[in-house]
Amino acid sequence: MSHIELNIADTSATLIGELTRHTVGQFSKQTFTQLFVPDVMTLDFAQVDRVDTAGLAWLLLLIEQAKKHACRVNFINLPSGLLKLAKLSAVDTFLPID
Repeated sequence: MSHIELNIADTSATLIGELTRHTVGQFSKQTFTQLFVPDVMTLDFAQVDRVDTAGLAWLLLLIEQAKKHACRVNFINLPSGLLKLAKLSAVDTFLPID
């Protein structure tokens, strides 16, 4: 079974597992609230095994919601599959990659 875990610590968060259509629904509104407490949040994708279009859509929603909460998000260690998917979908320029 697919799973995703989000560990938040101060101004950084680590995603662990698969960011797919089977897992993005596990995130609640409270997850967004916790992510947007600091002015800047860095999300680390080093432990993400797989991402599909639903995962990419979730990331775009995350960016949009961060702006609404006056928070800037940065992504680090994005998997090559996610980068390829974003480029194919022509949304790669929207991703805040450090």
